[in-house]
Formats: sequence, structure tokens, C-alpha cells
Amino acid sequence: MIPTATQPENQASSDELIARGWAALPAAYRIPDVAPMLAQARDYCRHLAETHYENFHVATWFLPKALQPHFYSIYAYCRISDDLGDEVPDKSAALALLDLWGRELDECYEGRARHPVFVALAETIRACSIPKEPFADLLVAFRQDQTVTRYATMGDMLGYCRYSANPVGRLVLYACGEAGPEVSEENFRLSDATCSALQLANFWQDVSVDFFKGRVYIPQEDMRRFGVSDEIIANGVATPEFRALMRHQVEFARSLFTQGLPLIGKVNRDLALDLDLFSRGGLEILRAIERRDYDVLSARPAISKLTKLSLAARALAGKALPFLRLGPQSPGRFLGLGFPSRDPALVLAYTACRAIARREAKNFYYAFLALPLPRRNAICAIYAFMRQADDLADDESIPLNERRRRLDEWLAAWRDAAQGSATTDPVFLAVRDATQRFEIPLKLLDELVAGVTLDLDHAAGDAPETYATFEELYRYCYLVASVVGLVCIRIFGYRDLRAEKLAEETGIAFQLTNILRDVAEDAARNRVYLPLKNLAHHGVSLNALLHHPAAAPPTPAERELFAAIARLAEHYYGRTRFLLPLIDPASRPALWVLVSIYHALLKRIERAKYDVFTRRVSVPLWQKLSILSVGLVWTAWARIFD
Repeated sequence: MIPTATQPENQASSDELIARGWAALPAAYRIPDVAPMLAQARDYCRHLAETHYENFHVATWFLPKALQPHFYSIYAYCRISDDLGDEVPDKSAALALLDLWGRELDECYEGRARHPVFVALAETIRACSIPKEPFADLLVAFRQDQTVTRYATMGDMLGYCRYSANPVGRLVLYACGEAGPEVSEENFRLSDATCSALQLANFWQDVSVDFFKGRVYIPQEDMRRFGVSDEIIANGVATPEFRALMRHQVEFARSLFTQGLPLIGKVNRDLALDLDLFSRGGLEILRAIERRDYDVLSARPAISKLTKLSLAARALAGKALPFLRLGPQSPGRFLGLGFPSRDPALVLAYTACRAIARREAKNFYYAFLALPLPRRNAICAIYAFMRQADDLADDESIPLNERRRRLDEWLAAWRDAAQGSATTDPVFLAVRDATQRFEIPLKLLDELVAGVTLDLDHAAGDAPETYATFEELYRYCYLVASVVGLVCIRIFGYRDLRAEKLAEETGIAFQLTNILRDVAEDAARNRVYLPLKNLAHHGVSLNALLHHPAAAPPTPAERELFAAIARLAEHYYGRTRFLLPLIDPASRPALWVLVSIYHALLKRIERAKYDVFTRRVSVPLWQKLSILSVGLVWTAWARIFD
């Protein structure tokens, strides 16, 4: 039975409440006296889905046409149910409308539907054998919104998501034939994680909007823990405490997305593409929040049309190239790892690492895609490990001593995990497995962390971080980049020891490219990585770089300085041609893609005449995909003729 609000004793008063509620909503929402024909009802649902703003289209291009009417009818039911509760200012009127809508649902299941949504929905229910429960559960959440405006714990929030979001995912599974008795419970569990994550991502996106509606969906215990009050939200200023709170919420939502990703590899291809797109969209919302440094108070983080098109293109690519999808593709056999495994924790650990690499590794990730799956998983694990260390060291919202303490604790926890101690950190789980599988010396990971701590050492004083000579800079580049190369070639595979020195030099080329690209960004953080000896040789003062006007292009002397560093990088790029033949043939395309993308970045800096002040130079997506396509063709060719 659907829970209902207490009915007024006087039927006329109930009618008045319903009339008051309809007056606040579009006229098209009202229940007609005569039921429309099925074709009219379908058109009604499609029009509502296509004209109402959402982060992503309800029925994407990837769905078979036969399924689209079912998606439209389910969406129309959810959309109007939500608006009945959310767009009617009078709570009593909203509850009366939700009760009326619940009675219409009952009549739909009894064959007496009148509203166009229920006429269309009746066809979907029959065709897909959908029980009433998920539809009814949604109404529980919308009624709850009228009376509950705060949630004490994250457990309470997830309890709300169980009614407000999770039923939608279950309805989609029913509509797509992925909710049969043999697969329902596992699919439902994974779907619930994804839907709860999407719900939370939308809540974090709309903190201000919800607050001024009288609702706070951030758990109260978390607000107390981080020292955030309602007044801070009302003032619209993201304090350090608020940013820390939102970082915590974003990471929790991301962990739920990670839990749900295996569903993509368990369902049919067409649904997998939609799930891939929605998961990418939710993760992109979290990224949008991160790009604003967790300030969701001064403006609402949003996904641009260009980003939506990019996400759709990536999901579409997954239709032709399944390994481009977010989730594991063959969980029954390989569980997404590329080698047999029966450990669900390890599956989720590698999934989490792939998600981190996909989100953060703007240049590296495209090269990872050309690797055989076991090596790609290992590379993503190593990248996620580096990302964790770097984030701990670079979080300038935290005092320096506290950053050191957290980094020391993190490193100690990793060393315990590496020696076999139990750990719940997915990155540690994946890295431990990767280091054992590919025989990566643990001392190389220690050197990776040592490179991170160099910036902390320099940050201890007021003086800018600098390097006197290229030899000093080379040591820094070795620790932060060359060591990465030495780890990577162990995953790539090699037998000739000459590969180690060449991998070291490849890392130098990459880091010099990064240094050139980030001159302005580093200067803003009181860092100049260009050697002081080179500055003096070209007549450029340290102060000029540290305080270069943001809107001004480089001076002639600065261009000459940057060109000299670019020539050094070109020298090291030239050495990479000797490394390629020494790498295992299955990994060569990935190395070629990686070098090509980084070299393309250097070329773009050169073509921009070294203007790294007025804009941040990058390799456009089309060029990365073009390079990747060559690498993938090379990979496929090698596999055919191996």
C-alpha cells in the first residue's frame, strides 16, 4: 500500500487543496475527464521529457527505439511526481496532490488510467512486467520532502535515497529486461549505488537552491564535524570549513559511483551505454564542484553543453570500443581486471583507480587505453597512488605542518599495506596487487613520495621555490617524473637494461614540458622551476616571473628563455625513439601515444610563441583522440599478427 497523508474530514476542503495545488502547476499536468488515446499519451510523455531541463537526455541516442516510449513514460511519471511535491508552495496542497497521484497509480494498475502519463505507463507496466512498488516508493520520498528538511546522518540520507532515487534505477532495469529473477538482486544493489550517487551529486550541486527552499541535505553530523552552520550557507561564502565539508561529501558520492560501476559490464550493450553516460554525467558534476574548489554557494556548478557532447561522444565510442566504457566489461570471467580474480574488493579497487585516472590524468589516460587490460589497470593504480600523494601535499587550505603529518600517516599506512596488513583503501589494494604482479620495487614508490615532499620542503619558508642549475632541476624532475617512467616500463615490459636510462630521460622530457606549460600557475604559488642560471643567462629576473601580469604576453627575453628550455625538452624527446623498440611489443602503442601527446603539447607551446601567461596551452580533445586512434589501430594490428 502507498502511505498517504491524513485526509481532511471535509471532502470539499480536500478539493480546495487539490485545486490550489493544480493552480501552481502547468495546466497540462491536470487529470483530464476523458483518457487520451495511447498515441496521444506517448506524445505527451515524449514532449515532457524533451522540453524539461535535465543534466542529460532521458532517452539517449543509444537506446533502441522500442525502449524509448517506456523511458519517456517512466520519466514523465517521475517528473510530475517530483513537481507535485516540489513546485507547490502550500505543503498541505502538495500532500493532497500526491495522495491523488497515488490513487491514480492504483487505478493505473486496475486498468482505469485517465491521465496521459498513466495511459502510457500502463503499456510500459504490461510490456516490462513492472511491479507497483518502485512507483509507490517514489511517492514516499516526495511526501517526506513536505515534512522532513534535515537528515541527522549519512545513513539517514541514504535511507531517503532508497525512496527518492533508487526506484528510478530499478524501473530502468525492468524496462530494459535486466531485472529477471536470476539477476535482480545483484543488479538492484549496483543500480542503487549509482542512483544514490547521482542523487547526492545533485544535492551537492544545489546546496544553495535547496537551502532557500528550507532544506539541507548535508548530514547534520557532518556539518557539526566540520564546523559549518546554517549561517555560513545563508551568507553564501564558502569558508575553508565549508570547502572541507564539501570535499568530504564529494568523495563519498564518488565512492558510491565506484561501487555501482560494475553494473555497466553486467547488462546488455544498449543499456550499458546509457548507464555509462549517466555515470559520466554524475562524476562530471562532482568534477565541476571540484573545479570551483568546492564553492557551491556563490554559483551553481553546471555541466556545459560542450562537456555533455564530449561525454556523449566518449560513451558512443564505447559502443564500438567496449574497453572505453567506465565499468568492467566481462565481470563474469575476468571481473574487469584482465586476469582471473574472485576478490570483489580487488575488482572495486581497480575500478576506483581507473575512475581517478580517467578524471585526473588528462594526457596520460589516453595512452593507458592502448594498453592490454591488465597493464592498463596496473598503470591506473600507480597513477591513483601518485594522485593521492600529490593531493595531500598540495592542499594549500591545510597548514603545512598538518599536510606533513597527513602525508607521513598516509605513507606509513601504505607501507603497512604493502607488507600485507589489512587495508580498506582501494588505491592501496590495487597498488599492492600491481607491485606484486609486475615486480615493481617498493623503493621506486618511496622515491615517488620523496618527489612530492620536495615541494613541501620548499614551502616551509617565505622564499620562492627555485633551482640554481639544470643539474638541480634534473634531480627534481627525476623524482617527480623519471621515477614514474621507471615504474611504467616495468608494467610495459622490457628486457634490455638500456630501457631504464631511456625511461628516465623520457620522464625529463615530460616534466620540462609541464614546467613550461605551468610557468604562470607555478609563479602564483611562489614557485619558479626554471633554473636561476638560465634566467640570468637570458636576462630575466626571478621577480619578473613571479609577478608577471596575467594579461601580458612574455617579453622577448622570456620567450628566449622558454625556447632554450623547449630545446632541452626536444633533445630528450629525441631519445624516446631508442626506448620504443626495447619495450614489449604489446605496450609499444601506449608508449607511442603517451610520447606523441606530450610532444604535441610542447609543439603547441612553441606555436603559441611561448605565451603561457595569457592562457593555459593544452592539446585539444580531437588531437588526443586522433593520436589515440593511431595507437589503437597499431594495437589491433599487432594482436592480429602476433
